[in-house]
Amino acid sequence: MKDFKLTFSSLGYLIQEITKLLTDNQTKAFRVNIVGWREKRSLTSNGQIHLWFGQLAKEQGYSSEYMKNACKVMFGIDVLLGSDSEQAQSVIRTLERIDYWSLDWPSKIDVVNGLMVTSLFKTDEMKVFMDQMIYYWNDLGYQIKYKD
Repeated sequence: MKDFKLTFSSLGYLIQEITKLLTDNQTKAFRVNIVGWREKRSLTSNGQIHLWFGQLAKEQGYSSEYMKNACKVMFGIDVLLGSDSEQAQSVIRTLERIDYWSLDWPSKIDVVNGLMVTSLFKTDEMKVFMDQMIYYWNDLGYQIKYKD
């Protein structure tokens, strides 16, 4: 069964789908996990930050990949620290095991390269990340902003 938004008005659909599932699979057991609903992050925000990485890279003479990793180090890890998701906390525990916070800048860049950071963000966490990017880079004279 695919994820869907469970509300009082969709309860009938849930009962119908569970009844069908159990009728078709009478000898199987299933795990049920109901969690609070959160809107998924839009691909637009993902596209926006990648546009910024490219813009900043061009203006500073770095690659887009380097700017992405730099922003993960500067803003993303802090956002993950405040996250309650299991995946985010798993990343933080991994960083703690390697004593990430005592590493020098090039080593931090190496560590976050390929590490899931922004892809773990919920909508509100991505907003914090993006706002931090805007404040920081605009204060340094690099004009990035949300597209209209």
